Amino acid sequence: MEKIEASESAYLYIALSQIPSAGHGLYTLIDIYKEEIIAKYKGRILTSDQIKFRVERGRDQYFINLPNGSILDSMDHKCFSKYANDATGKSVSSFKNNAKITLDDEDHVCLIALRNIKSGEEIFCSYGSSYWKKHGK
Repeated sequence: MEKIEASESAYLYIALSQIPSAGHGLYTLIDIYKEEIIAKYKGRILTSDQIKFRVERGRDQYFINLPNGSILDSMDHKCFSKYANDATGKSVSSFKNNAKITLDDEDHVCLIALRNIKSGEEIFCSYGSSYWKKHGK
């Protein structure tokens, strides 16, 4: 895994997603190469009570399940990664996921490129079947 040697704000931007009704999407200003780390997930680890509170209010769209069982929530944090949509999610789309959510060498949750991604392309990643079971696919 290679890291891009620039701040995420220097090469990533948020704009309307190409997937209908998906809201905002994540785009790149530079060419990104296969297996490069695109961005890290930022957020806070939630307690069980905080998780329950947010789930009951439908504020769980930006939860990431960590390997140790805890939940990282990026809803109220500046985080480019949370804007990557799932091309195989709710909407029918001709797009394919070009990134995946994984851990880097330091065990940080990040997006990594599955293929070369050209400047101007939207970045898509799978949210996993458990996300879509919960959120209505």
